Amino acid sequence: MRFELGKTVGDYEFLDVLDASQGGRAYKVKNVLAQRIERLKVFPKELQDDRERVDRFLREIKIQASLVHPNIITFYNATQVEGQLVMTTELLDGATLDERLETGPLPWPEAVGYIRQALSALAYAHEQGVVHRMISPANMTVTPEKVLKLTGFDLAKATTDPQLTRAGMVMAPGLGSLEYISPEQVKGSSDLDARTDLYSLGAVFYALVTGKPPFAFPSQFEVMLAHVNQTSAPPSEKLPGLPPELDPLILKALAKDPAQRFQSAKEFRDALETLSVVPQQEAPLVPRLVEMPKPVPVEPVPWLQSLPQLPPNLIALGLFTFLIVAVAFFSFLKLSRL
Repeated sequence: MRFELGKTVGDYEFLDVLDASQGGRAYKVKNVLAQRIERLKVFPKELQDDRERVDRFLREIKIQASLVHPNIITFYNATQVEGQLVMTTELLDGATLDERLETGPLPWPEAVGYIRQALSALAYAHEQGVVHRMISPANMTVTPEKVLKLTGFDLAKATTDPQLTRAGMVMAPGLGSLEYISPEQVKGSSDLDARTDLYSLGAVFYALVTGKPPFAFPSQFEVMLAHVNQTSAPPSEKLPGLPPELDPLILKALAKDPAQRFQSAKEFRDALETLSVVPQQEAPLVPRLVEMPKPVPVEPVPWLQSLPQLPPNLIALGLFTFLIVAVAFFSFLKLSRL
């Protein structure tokens, strides 16, 4: 079922169609109660008898609801609208990194800043026991404020989920570009952990600074084989002018053996801090207390101390007399100009 644009159904006014895929249709809606623009994703009614698809959508809802982080798209609600299961999240304003790459590579300091933010999101997700499994430029949106938001949790799974199997791996519907998946995903391994996401992020990093993913071939089969068997050329060879110190960081993330990669998002992020030129931190500014110098005592001036102290009534009389004279003087000047 498709919702008619301009109509209000339940708590949502349907404004526009954002995208549509096998995994569902997404709308731009207005929450009439909260008076907020949101993104509403609808699970296809024709797939409600597909238990695997239903479970995947419910898992996406559960995972999204459990993740609250400034670099992860914000979950709002999950409910039913006219008998259809829907999920609402924030509607992001900005461009995906995939769209940014259409015009070529990013300046490397800017790329480092975005990778740092992505690692912050992944460190948090991994601490919650969530493996994303679809890290790609298309699933990273940069807002006008330069804040990166991680999206695309369609195939994410909790590491404690007993159903973490091959389902939803390489051949799963809705999987993004094969240019960013890990060798273990190509092999169909069910033993995926945080290092799978770090490999994919390394491939994204490679693309951001060179303009191309580490392996670009005409056929998907060639790309898959390259992830398993080929070593990526150093980024500085692909784009002269890049700092050579980027090479070992990116190539370590792209190691074929997970044991040779960064073992955590924190380790990857810490390695970025070793760069000789590190972009400004994206963390908010914190007020810094400044200790003021102690006042220096001033010695009294001898001749001032020797002056006689006038009574308060004489001081008041003198000020009053001065005021009368000043008023008379300015009145005289005004009359003389007439």
